[in-house]
Amino acid sequence: MRVLKIETKIPEIEYRDFSSFLDGKGHEVGRPIRGQIELTYKCNIHCLHCYTDCHNNPEDIQKELDHQEVIRILNEIYETGCLWLCFTGGEIFMRKDFFEIYDYAKKKGFLITLFTNATMITPEIADRLAEDPPFSIETSCHGGTEEVFDTVTQVAGSFRRFVEGVRLLVERKLPVKVKTKAMTLNRGRLHEIKELVESFGLEFRLSTTIYPDLNGSLKPCSYRLTPEEIVALEIDEKDLDREDRCVEVSDEPTERLYRCGCGTTTFHVSAWGDLGTCTFVGEPRASLKEYSFKEALQEVFPIILSLTYQTNSPCRQCTVYSMCGKMPFPASFENGNMEMPVDHFCQTAHLLAERIKGGKNDEKNL
Repeated sequence: MRVLKIETKIPEIEYRDFSSFLDGKGHEVGRPIRGQIELTYKCNIHCLHCYTDCHNNPEDIQKELDHQEVIRILNEIYETGCLWLCFTGGEIFMRKDFFEIYDYAKKKGFLITLFTNATMITPEIADRLAEDPPFSIETSCHGGTEEVFDTVTQVAGSFRRFVEGVRLLVERKLPVKVKTKAMTLNRGRLHEIKELVESFGLEFRLSTTIYPDLNGSLKPCSYRLTPEEIVALEIDEKDLDREDRCVEVSDEPTERLYRCGCGTTTFHVSAWGDLGTCTFVGEPRASLKEYSFKEALQEVFPIILSLTYQTNSPCRQCTVYSMCGKMPFPASFENGNMEMPVDHFCQTAHLLAERIKGGKNDEKNL
């Protein structure tokens, strides 16, 4: 018998396009395809700008999910068809059962991203990750020198441990991404961070958004750069990390209170097992100790999707909201009302829009 051989060529597709395609499919079927799970609030450093360090205390840590609860939740998430999971904290390697959780999630087929401060990476941990690598490992570099880095973390020696941790991961060719938060604490020193990151053969990625901590304290916000400083970085730095920001100016305002996609294809689970749509959406939430994952989604997501502006806030008719870092829930900490503008983000968005429009006009005149 003659066998007819048919050769087919699978078209190449960029990861970003593939991710967008799956997000679209998630919208179509009405379920989340990616989520973030905070495995613990416990952390070995205390970054001044961190929004979760307020829970890095014995009383709050005692309320965290135990091992069996995490495994049950992973099973329920798997049943909904979710594809991507991000494990974060706190510091994920503070959990003694981290690799048991990681191995289980990998066997279920999830694409795993790990958020770590890299200061706890040892040769043994790096080797263990290299045996069955995650989709991505993300860490943050706060300074290019011991002086700046340890000032941010408030822990002496953290810079040396960070550098060693990244080196161990890079040596094993693990998929590492290094992020940098531009703030007053490293103002004027970003070139040092860039040099350090690039010395590892990695890409320098910059972001500028800083929110209040999860308890409502505005202390982290005191480390924000000014809107003028931020826009200068946004326009002039080729290294700006734009993963969480759209740079197109919209002409169409929307009545939705949450305009970032909350309540559609992504979810967040706190270290206490409370399900929400995002780290920065404190309410509504549903406890996964009381509800199944599917039930919790049905409790929370419709509410977020239904929330609309009820006041005459300037945000309601804003056409540059796609560039604005304002999140309604943290905004309530800053001005007492989720609907009202946060001056810092509002000024930044409008300055950025003006610069982008000006740049486009310059291109047309070329």
